[in-house]
Amino acid sequence: MSRRASNAGGGGVSLFPFLSILACLIGILTLLIRIISDVKAQEHRQRDKGELARAERMMSIRSELDKVRRETASVKKSLAQRNAAAAELEELDERRIVLRKKLAEIESQAPKDGDRAMQKELERLIAQIASLKKERPALERRLAELRAELERRKVKPSDKPPPVVIQPGGSGLYRNAKVFFVECDSSGITLLELGGKKTPVSLATIDTDRNYSAMLNQAKSHPNGYVLFLIRSSGQDAWRTAAALAESQYGVVTGKLPVPTNGEIDLGRFK
Repeated sequence: MSRRASNAGGGGVSLFPFLSILACLIGILTLLIRIISDVKAQEHRQRDKGELARAERMMSIRSELDKVRRETASVKKSLAQRNAAAAELEELDERRIVLRKKLAEIESQAPKDGDRAMQKELERLIAQIASLKKERPALERRLAELRAELERRKVKPSDKPPPVVIQPGGSGLYRNAKVFFVECDSSGITLLELGGKKTPVSLATIDTDRNYSAMLNQAKSHPNGYVLFLIRSSGQDAWRTAAALAESQYGVVTGKLPVPTNGEIDLGRFK
């Protein structure tokens, strides 16, 4: 009885001082949070209302600039292809004149194997020239459009997009393959070599071009010959024509690899 009476008389520990300090601390923290919230709200109200609109406009301008740079690279590429096609047409015209002169000199002689080969080459050149002439008006119109576009955009050399690195591991190649590279775009195909040499072939002359035929013969004669088509977004027609010729007439194994951007193709990994 005496022990219970002693405890009830106030001999225990009181928590009131601790609770009072905790309540004060909570009140101070609440006050600080309210002050910080009011300061942030005041800063937000004083901010220029057009600042967000200007930031969005800046992002839109940057996106448009990147798009213009990509289109500029594509325009340059197409312009180079058209110039190459025009030069090829002039060269074929000169070769046709020379062959016609030689053919006229030997018309009175008996036909020989060399004469028949020359006649066959002349017929091939005539067919190729006819195809190029048929395609030339469209190429000249496109060439004028591209030049006007370059002049309008004031293209700088520094606006060139980064190169596209072709990875051997992602091209579906089998081991010890002898790879021949063909780039496809809207103007035709380009025969690529590891040394950097490029041979353009117009879309209209793929079936009769001697350089492409020679490359297909090399691929066919090699035991592991393989033609890899690197296809730009605008090169589907060129790829269909070139791949059909390689597979149906030469029996060459082919593969294809999409090229996602307009940058120069880098084949350094295949070395």
